[in-house]
Amino acid sequence: MIRTVQFPAQRIPAALLVLTILLAVFQLFPRLAGAERISMNPDITELISFRHDTAAYIFGLDPAREYNPAGGTKTPDNNAANWWVINSDPKTGFRSVVKDAAMSSKYDAVTSFELNSHPYIFGLHQDVGANIWRINDDPSTGFKLVMYKGKMAGGYSHVVSFQLKGQPYILGLHHKVGANIWRIQEGPKGLTFNLVKYKAPMSPNYEHLAVFYMDKHPYIFGLHKDVGANIWRIKDDPSQGLDLVMYGAKFSHDYDFVLPFHLGDRPYLLGVVSKNYIKRAIDVLEGPATPDPLQPGGVEAIVRIADILVEMGKGYGCVWEIKGAPNSMSIRKISKSIPISHNYTKVTTFEQAGKAYIFGIHREKYANIWRVQDDPAQGFTLEYYGRNK
Repeated sequence: MIRTVQFPAQRIPAALLVLTILLAVFQLFPRLAGAERISMNPDITELISFRHDTAAYIFGLDPAREYNPAGGTKTPDNNAANWWVINSDPKTGFRSVVKDAAMSSKYDAVTSFELNSHPYIFGLHQDVGANIWRINDDPSTGFKLVMYKGKMAGGYSHVVSFQLKGQPYILGLHHKVGANIWRIQEGPKGLTFNLVKYKAPMSPNYEHLAVFYMDKHPYIFGLHKDVGANIWRIKDDPSQGLDLVMYGAKFSHDYDFVLPFHLGDRPYLLGVVSKNYIKRAIDVLEGPATPDPLQPGGVEAIVRIADILVEMGKGYGCVWEIKGAPNSMSIRKISKSIPISHNYTKVTTFEQAGKAYIFGIHREKYANIWRVQDDPAQGFTLEYYGRNK
């Protein structure tokens, strides 16, 4: 016997009613029902974004294949490059377009740049120097190595790219000599990579470097471990170096990532606290985590594992606004702390269709996408939840 549910005008079988409700739910939330769930490598060593036409891509470099903690050597992965394309509606996630492309894992730094409105990948190899790849016209078909062994030594703590007057440049902060700048150009024999500024004064003691643009001109943000936040303006001729236009502003040293983004041609910085180093270090210890009655906050703040006090912590992100004239800049935090997981191993930003987004890889092998609000002072909200069910 089939039960029915009584409505004023008609009688509908209960099983049919349940099916109707489920179909309505799937129509309201299509991304939960049909979005592709992609497994991500949480140990990716480099995570950057690049653009091709109107699409945004995320590039990730896999780590070495093996590691012997007893003192053995790492085995390089010679097919370490991967990239994913963000769907036209980021709420529906992203999809893999290139997996395990031929590129070594032995890179100290990777960044992207554009030349003639086309995306390229720059990498500083541990052994051979600077290499450059051109993303194919169809990015799903891979890339091509177009410059090999560019003259750039090791010893750089930060490597960033910037564009000025249609030309791409690479700035490297060296442990000993300060900032060096190279210009990338295309000539009759291919790409050239020339050092145009050597030993621009800049301390090696920077925790973060990030490039942003104001009125289409590049600036460098740096968080110094002792003096706070500084900003340099790249001179109109980069061979002349940089001008310091902000010195010693207050900026948190807690951030694991400091990332630039732009909305309405205005620059902002995203600070993210996401790596729970202490928790990972004690995951191998035996014994359950229990609240420590002597510590405030209980289990969410401090726990005792195998007689060791461990700060578990919570992840969060904050938006900072950059304002000012070309030779006088200021920065201030404009959003509250927005909670996120404390277990993101890599985070980057991308922009698409006039919106700014955050892409983060969780250590449980999935990636999430957040959208920065149109008013960045309101922070950001989760658009796509990529956890496998």
